Amino acid sequence: MNDTPHRLDGAGLLGLPEAARQQHRITKKMLAEQFEDQAPADARLVTKAVASAQLIGILRPETIQVPEHRGTERTVVDIPVLEVVLADPTTAANRTRVTELVHRSMAKPVVLFALMPDGAMTLSLALTHVSRTDPTRSTSVIDAHVQVPAGQIETGALQLERLDRSDMWALYRDLVRTAAADGRPASTALPAAEAISLRRGLTDLEAELITVVRDAKQTKNQQRRIELNTRARTLRAQIERVRDTLYSAAQKHDVTLANGARLPSP
Repeated sequence: MNDTPHRLDGAGLLGLPEAARQQHRITKKMLAEQFEDQAPADARLVTKAVASAQLIGILRPETIQVPEHRGTERTVVDIPVLEVVLADPTTAANRTRVTELVHRSMAKPVVLFALMPDGAMTLSLALTHVSRTDPTRSTSVIDAHVQVPAGQIETGALQLERLDRSDMWALYRDLVRTAAADGRPASTALPAAEAISLRRGLTDLEAELITVVRDAKQTKNQQRRIELNTRARTLRAQIERVRDTLYSAAQKHDVTLANGARLPSP
């Protein structure tokens, strides 16, 4: 029996058809060169934190049978799918920064799978628009950004055939909305930007709850313990409301404590 853990595959998670799949190496210089003149520190970070990168797919109308998008705000005729392997060690803050820089380095929406040194995979998506201050119009500005552990997304939820196929921009926004809710968004009417905002708010509330529960267990002052437990009840109620808005009723998300224990959904 083979006990080797299955490695998540970005192309498989999206259900990329063969016509959309690619295997092209991207040099770190290509990713960093957009920042070398105006932000050399960012260029150095990309060079340091990225171990390797490759293009694993390109979403185009002819490869996924979805019309292009041409509007007053943006034009989306193709969406690259990238896989970036991050170097070890790389801090959590730098991992987030690097994924943002990759999104910014291109004048189009990007689907980015980031492979962590421990083998875990994160899906990074960003709502962007082409930079109006870039004379070359070859870079983007991030309006909203979300990173989701790929392993916790509902199986099959990101398959392209299940997303909004009205046009390329609608498909990308639906991918963002679905990923932000771990594959189980509560409503098809939930805008992508709101889904990101809810996800970030939920993450902050859960992090605070972990801290409050830990402090309540450790404090020896009874009055302080009462105050912390009251705050924990308030946080659980807030978390439940956000989850109801973001996730479908079937979705349950436990909170992982620093020691590995699980703090169950309220």
